Amino acid sequence: MSWITIASSMGASACLTLATVHLVIWCKQTDQWAHLLFSLTAVSVATIAALELLAMHAQSPEQFGKLMWWAHLPVFIAITSIVGFVRLYFKTGRPWLAYSVCGLRLLDLIINFFSVPNANYERITGLRHVKIFGGETISLAQGVENPWVRVSELSSLLFLVFVVDASLVLWRRGHPRERRRALIVGGSMIFFILVAAGTSALIEAGVMRSPYLISFSFLAIVAAMGYELSSDVVRAARLARQLQASEAASRESEERFRILADTAPVMVWMSGTDMLCNFFNKPWLEFTGRTLEQELGNGWSEGVHADDLKRCLALYFSSFEVQQSFTMEYRLRRADGEYRWVLDTGVPRYVPDGEFAGYIGSAIDITERRLAEAALRESEQNMNLAAVAAELAMWSWDIPRDEIWTTDQGWALFGIPNSGRISFKNFLHAVYPEDRETVYQAVNEALKGSGDYDSEYRVKQGDKMRWIAARGRVEFVEHQAVRVRGVLLDITLRKQAEERFRLVVEAAPNAMIMVNAEGKIDLINAEVEAVFGYTRQELIGRPVEILVPDRFRSEHPSHRREYLGDPRVRAMGAGRELFGRRKDGSEVPVEIGLSPLHTSAGLFVLASIVDITERRDTELESARQRNELAHLSRVGLLGELSVSLAHELNQPLTAILGNTQAAQLLLAEGAVDHDELSQILSEIVQESKRAGEVIRRLRALLRKGETRRVPLDMNQVVENVMKLMRSDLINQHVTIDVELAPDLPLVDGDEIQLQQVLLNLVVNACDAMAQVEALNRGLAISTELAGSKAVRVSVADHGCGIPPEKVEGIFEPFFTTKETGTGLGLAVCRTIITAHGGKLWAANNPGSGATVQFTLPAIVQSE
Repeated sequence: MSWITIASSMGASACLTLATVHLVIWCKQTDQWAHLLFSLTAVSVATIAALELLAMHAQSPEQFGKLMWWAHLPVFIAITSIVGFVRLYFKTGRPWLAYSVCGLRLLDLIINFFSVPNANYERITGLRHVKIFGGETISLAQGVENPWVRVSELSSLLFLVFVVDASLVLWRRGHPRERRRALIVGGSMIFFILVAAGTSALIEAGVMRSPYLISFSFLAIVAAMGYELSSDVVRAARLARQLQASEAASRESEERFRILADTAPVMVWMSGTDMLCNFFNKPWLEFTGRTLEQELGNGWSEGVHADDLKRCLALYFSSFEVQQSFTMEYRLRRADGEYRWVLDTGVPRYVPDGEFAGYIGSAIDITERRLAEAALRESEQNMNLAAVAAELAMWSWDIPRDEIWTTDQGWALFGIPNSGRISFKNFLHAVYPEDRETVYQAVNEALKGSGDYDSEYRVKQGDKMRWIAARGRVEFVEHQAVRVRGVLLDITLRKQAEERFRLVVEAAPNAMIMVNAEGKIDLINAEVEAVFGYTRQELIGRPVEILVPDRFRSEHPSHRREYLGDPRVRAMGAGRELFGRRKDGSEVPVEIGLSPLHTSAGLFVLASIVDITERRDTELESARQRNELAHLSRVGLLGELSVSLAHELNQPLTAILGNTQAAQLLLAEGAVDHDELSQILSEIVQESKRAGEVIRRLRALLRKGETRRVPLDMNQVVENVMKLMRSDLINQHVTIDVELAPDLPLVDGDEIQLQQVLLNLVVNACDAMAQVEALNRGLAISTELAGSKAVRVSVADHGCGIPPEKVEGIFEPFFTTKETGTGLGLAVCRTIITAHGGKLWAANNPGSGATVQFTLPAIVQSE
């Protein structure tokens, strides 16, 4: 017989013996479940040892697989029994870990019953015979591992974690006896679980030539459990004898305790290891109005308010589980039926040898304190609500005690946990280092000066920064500062807005000046320095009139007061030319826009100033070039009309010549008829005036100079153009239809430029009808009122019209449909009309031809 057989047999026999002994103990003391669980563990370990021994001598893979299949059942019983043993014997161990271990082990058992050959192997291909120490040959399986073996491995891992956790909790309680259990039982379990896992891994890797011998680790664990349980049995017997010897002394001591407890000013209670209360003193019974019998056990819970009972029991049971002190507040029904708040404190108690014996506790009535606290909380809540509604936090500083108090919103502003009160030094820790000196100065000025405290500073709120405005008033007693009371306001958004506003002003391309209601400069940007030549320091705080030219300075304050009376966004000057005064005294033409700013500090006016020197020069040059182009366009236009204009001049000149010759004949004959001669001379004068009028119009159109705007009657402008075009229209066989609206308002314009526009439109209309039969050539010119503020002039022809895609393009420079055209006529026309504040456009007629129209603003007559 080999040593393995002997060792396994002896271990199994010892397990069965211990199982029998502790089963007998449990039968006598059925409340001691740890003994029953130990018996189950010992029997299952003996079974594991027997099956393991048979597997080592298996003759075939099938026999080996079947033995391993059966081994899963005692392993399941052993592990679940040990888990239950730890929970009962240690009174520790996390329930969820215990359920997880047992659940996974049950899952492994189920998988094993449905697996062939077992949950460890998918198939066993053969047996490997290994000679071990002592010369004995044993059988080891070879085959394919079953993936479901991971369930067993996970269960073993959680089992180890469960035992480690339970042992550590037991050890931390600190009682010598409990530490002994944690060390002997818990330590043995942990050690031999690790040994079993390690040897199995080494055997699987081929490093060790040995059977698995898992049962040996279980045998060692059973030995440790049995040793400690047996020690408890021996100790219990010894204590029983000692108890009999000291029973009289104990009764005397208990009587003294009862007398002391009954005379105590607090309510006292005690409970045993079963968590049931076994003592209440006289003050408790008088308070509740119940008998001792009614309160014992769980009877006391009948007086606890239903809303508090679940919470109280949960705290009591959880503290009992780890044998730790607890404190709880709950409502207990008094003898008169009123529920009173009590503060209950319980601590674990132990017998002289250190064995846990239950709890002892005391309770006091704290109803009045709770009511006072509730009233205080309500007062603080009302104060906080008022402060929150006003977006304020209230604070006070008890100077002799150096204690600062603030409302909840104040603690939140400082980013400090509500600790009730803090010192001034600790308060300063929350203030940015750069601002602490500012706070110091403000505090010192308030304490030594008028008593008014006013400061703005930054505080650290985690990784954020907040701006705080603090206002307060110092209270003095016999000329000594004793307290400061005030309010706090979060001005972060205001500061951020001010900074953004400052950055926007600074980055603005225009010169920006902000002036307060007194007319003093409060803010400028760098562009102001560039335009006016002053530095920022020279302007801040100075009256804005420093930037007004001397000739306007005396009038400016009244204009400023007038604006403040009706502050709104508008341009300054109402169409007048504005000038600013530089530091060197020179003037600069400017445009100014005004915007009112309503702030907590009062009304400010923001002025946007643009230096228009370059723009004015550019506009003047542009006007000169525009006039030059218009003049050239007129010259070209008159060139096109030269034949007609020559004919227009030829008629009066021919008439003058004929009348002159007739007069000469009359004079040569000697017999002068004065009436006839007077008639001839009158006709000569009339035709001379007619020729002179044609020349005057030509000279006016050819005149070169600046634009002169005067009030004009557009009907008169149309008639003058028609007189110039009469001959040309007759020569081209164009029928003219003029419809002039009566009582048209005047327009502000340059007569020559507007005649040029009309001439251009009429010439273009005639050109458009060049290919139309003479009988169908018709031109319609009309004037009318467009709305109430404009005059519209229309020129319509019966020509070929304009291609739809080119309707807008005809006004572009150099666009032309004529072989000899420059493409500038209509472009110049649009420029002229636009410069007059009007609009020029074209559209095709429904039948044939096109209509070109323009509008001009009418002069509004003041009532």
